[in-house]
Amino acid sequence: MRKEVSSAETSVGTLARGLDILGLFSRDLPELTQTEISARLGLPLPTVHRLTAVLAERGYLDRDPRTRRFRLGLEIARFLPPLLSGLRLPEVARGHVAQLAADSGETVNLALLQDDEIVYLLSESGDHLLSAQTPVGMRLPAHCTALGKCLLAQLPEETARDMLGDEPWEGRTPATATTWTALEPMLARIRRDGVAQSWEEYEIGLASIAVPVNWLGDSAALNVSLPTTRATRAFRLELVGRLRDAAARIEASLAARGH
Repeated sequence: MRKEVSSAETSVGTLARGLDILGLFSRDLPELTQTEISARLGLPLPTVHRLTAVLAERGYLDRDPRTRRFRLGLEIARFLPPLLSGLRLPEVARGHVAQLAADSGETVNLALLQDDEIVYLLSESGDHLLSAQTPVGMRLPAHCTALGKCLLAQLPEETARDMLGDEPWEGRTPATATTWTALEPMLARIRRDGVAQSWEEYEIGLASIAVPVNWLGDSAALNVSLPTTRATRAFRLELVGRLRDAAARIEASLAARGH
């Protein structure tokens, strides 16, 4: 006997498929055709056509009129401010991050780890004309950034290795570690020293220093990014001290607010 499907069950299934479609888009797959979506999710093409039409109509997807490929729509960005507000961490850390940027003159960022990428929660620029600009919500690969390596070093080795996925990873520059064999000694040193550094591993001419921020039993990371031309040894040592002080102040502020 055929089981009747309620309208509520149908709606839940439709919602789940719509979320599955949105979840396909990433830094490595910023654009997809309906055929590609159909193949990746195993959904009939007419179903994909119907769902992408609704998502595009609501602004969650955007379709290039020339290539007919879909990408995430601007409506997605509307969720970022309330999401970050709900996390509380950016709210508590904002003043400390801004102060460090003002004191150092360099760009200061706060980020979390999500899968094999870091997600920027805060970014404050210093007063130098030549400085790194990082929009909130931006994602970068974890294996070749100081923030990412700092966060990976807080995890058990097996977890970190599994999170990074299949090797080799993307080689952004000749200095990028693209295998676990190359990365693991870096993470061990970060765990020992409590600080992560990246020297032209993500981008030629860019240096970065990061320290962990303990938050709700988990870790965020705080970094300073600057051109290698200004990253002298003496200045890097000074920045490590400033970063550790700022991280301690953020942790104290979180504790005072009961987070």
